Amino acid sequence: MTRIQTSIEIQAPVEQVFEYYTNPDNIKESWPRDIVKDSENISGQKSEEGSEMKVKGEYMGKQDEMLLEVAQKEQNKRLVTKQTEGPFQSWESTQIFQSNGNNSTKVDHTINYELPTTGKIANFLTGSQAEDKIRQGIQQTAHSVKQKLESNQQ
Repeated sequence: MTRIQTSIEIQAPVEQVFEYYTNPDNIKESWPRDIVKDSENISGQKSEEGSEMKVKGEYMGKQDEMLLEVAQKEQNKRLVTKQTEGPFQSWESTQIFQSNGNNSTKVDHTINYELPTTGKIANFLTGSQAEDKIRQGIQQTAHSVKQKLESNQQ
């Protein structure tokens, strides 16, 4: 299991940051275009527990799509999504939101994933490439959300 983490401080109220991060329509807006091509809610209320979303993108060098289910949601505090179908052996994304007062929100984002087993050398090569791509994506996403929300505050 590989774990990737990032933290960012955003100068915006926790309610606004949580709302933006948990709206499936914003996934395609904030992730780099070479990773995520499209995202949409496909069942249930957007980002409510048990709802599902589809994320189309490029995973491990090929076009694919992931179905994600909202496993846990605590308003303005936590969102956990898990892959139910897709290219990964397993995928779980956890976002924790913490209001720091003064219109400031800290977001901790952790992705735990496992690649499908496809032989040691192929797995080693695509494993490090996948990790670099996901790490780069999660960091770019945090900065793009920060930029967007902070520019709305002015």
